[in-house]
Amino acid sequence: MPEPSIKYNASLNSFQSMDGSNLTIGGIEQKFGLNKGSVSTFLGVGTDFNSDADLIFDLKGSMNYNEILNQNLRIRNTIGGDNTATQIRYSPVSVNVPLGKNTSFYANPHYSGKYNYKNNEWTHSAGFFAGVTQKIGNASISLEGQRYNLQDIKDNSGKNWSINAIVNWQF
Repeated sequence: MPEPSIKYNASLNSFQSMDGSNLTIGGIEQKFGLNKGSVSTFLGVGTDFNSDADLIFDLKGSMNYNEILNQNLRIRNTIGGDNTATQIRYSPVSVNVPLGKNTSFYANPHYSGKYNYKNNEWTHSAGFFAGVTQKIGNASISLEGQRYNLQDIKDNSGKNWSINAIVNWQF
């Protein structure tokens, strides 16, 4: 049996909603890859620049169907103020298509449920994001568009759309 690969990266993610709100998350991830899948942990800090920062802890898993298709699961724990919550996001099929040696296109339909501990409330949402990633040495830059709350398809207000930028550096 092959040994698992272990990778570390630092990332900075900015989610800019079309209603003017935002969320920026920075942190460190440790990823264990084996055969057709991976498991990773992420520890970071998130802020909307209007309130105190929140601690973010993610547990992620993915399994490749082939070189292009995979499924993935993310469990995100947010600790801080009104945002103390656990979110579970599942993508039954995600696409990652190489466009060249260092460029790829990805698309991710997903369903998420979130439990807010402060107000004892469960919410759910269907969503979709797609984007392009460019690798530059040990770094990568992704730019994506995201649509939230697809279960309310008629609500195309700014709160349901965002432009996201992600910078990763593998070390």
